[in-house]
Amino acid sequence: MIKHKKNFNPLVVLEHKLDDTDALKKQRETYIAILNHDLKIPTLAQIRALELLSSENLGTLNSRQQELLDLTLDSCRYMYGMLTDLLLIYKYENNDVVLTLEKVELLRFLEDSFKDFETIMKAKNLKFVVRAKDKCYGIKADKAHLKKAFNNVLNTCISNAFDGTEIVIDLSKSQDKGRINLSINSKSPYMPPETIKGLFSRYVTCSEKMDKVGSGVLLYLAKRIINLHRGDIHINSFKDNYNFYSIIFPCINECKFCACAQKV
Repeated sequence: MIKHKKNFNPLVVLEHKLDDTDALKKQRETYIAILNHDLKIPTLAQIRALELLSSENLGTLNSRQQELLDLTLDSCRYMYGMLTDLLLIYKYENNDVVLTLEKVELLRFLEDSFKDFETIMKAKNLKFVVRAKDKCYGIKADKAHLKKAFNNVLNTCISNAFDGTEIVIDLSKSQDKGRINLSINSKSPYMPPETIKGLFSRYVTCSEKMDKVGSGVLLYLAKRIINLHRGDIHINSFKDNYNFYSIIFPCINECKFCACAQKV
């Protein structure tokens, strides 16, 4: 026979749990507000001030001063990018993202993304090589969000690539499966399967394996964005120090969603 405890009030327990949930939600919203206002905005102000100094509008700089300013500016931009990524992750995980879909020509889109990496490409003596049989590969996508995904993947490839090598991008179309394949191939350190598995996890870092700042957040966000565009991304790594990032999208004629704003 089951004995019931005296003075047990299930309504009180339910109310207590709801209060805890509301409190956690409020704490999360406060944390996001702090990221946005107390960290992101001051960082942007620092970037603008450093850009002004670096352009020599306030006076001529010697080579050592210019180098120091440029390094500090790059650091601030990196910090600003990390904060932006964290805020985007919060929005994606709370289904608070609106995709404005339009036709995107991938070759032009890639060329635009390459411009964001001219400085680091030059510093590492790297070169982009694009190979495509057709110049009219198109998909339906939100340009702003897709550029964030592409830049995160390219940033990871460039950061890990050996100096003086080529980053080869191949574009092809699978007629039978109605999809576009985009592969990014780079000569960079081998990654074992367990490292690759963790690359797309939110809080996993590969700094020990790659001798770099962890890139888990970058690729985690990139995968979320690509998935929302009905695509997918995979990584294959080989022991002869070649890594292949494969991104798949549905062809423009195979898209099952319209070009208007879509609530995710």
